[in-house]
Amino acid sequence: MFDISKEKREIILFGYGKLGHRVYEMLSTYFSKITVVEQSDTLIDDAKAHGIARSFSVDYKHDQELIDLGLENKILFCAMDEMALNIFLVLSLKSMTRNSTIISFSTSAENTRKLKFIGADKVIDIYEASANRIVDIITRPAVTRVLDEIIFVDNGISLEEIEIPPNSFLEDKHLSEVDFKAFGLILVGITDREMGDDFIFVSRGIDHKFDEGDILVLLGESQDLDRFYKKLHEGVVHG
Repeated sequence: MFDISKEKREIILFGYGKLGHRVYEMLSTYFSKITVVEQSDTLIDDAKAHGIARSFSVDYKHDQELIDLGLENKILFCAMDEMALNIFLVLSLKSMTRNSTIISFSTSAENTRKLKFIGADKVIDIYEASANRIVDIITRPAVTRVLDEIIFVDNGISLEEIEIPPNSFLEDKHLSEVDFKAFGLILVGITDREMGDDFIFVSRGIDHKFDEGDILVLLGESQDLDRFYKKLHEGVVHG
């Protein structure tokens, strides 16, 4: 039987809407060190009104604001009401941390499979969650990442493969030199033709050099993916 008193890691709870509020109430029964993070100033005011002193407003699209929270060796709970935000945040956190446990809630089997694919250590079906089950999940070893397929779900964002054409603005640039979030996108990984079509997860920390023929797997909204595709093909002469 697990002794909850031995769990010393702090929890960062992302989200204080209807779901996040409920999750906080369950977790606070067992854990004393919980930080609440939200994008909405109104929801942060609600958290403070409920006596949560450690509550901060953070823009999830700004990596440095997330890093400044101190993410390492923490339990990171993604509990936003919007599934698109949970998916976006899981992928961002996965690229920033090495020693944290990332947990997210899901509202469907499709979302669960996608969250596991992009790196969530554990996904909890919102309709099955209970206080005891959540605590039990936190204390178990991380589950194996599901890699069987990319799941496209209609929740405002999608995954798309885009091949780098010749003479694009990415040619000869390294991953560390390109800010994909400036385009409103997250780079999940790269298929490198020179390495035998191996798929490279960005979370591995490899500073890949982009070449013609590389295939980028990108996560984002359709209009942002379209804009990036057009930018990639600016000045490209097609034979």
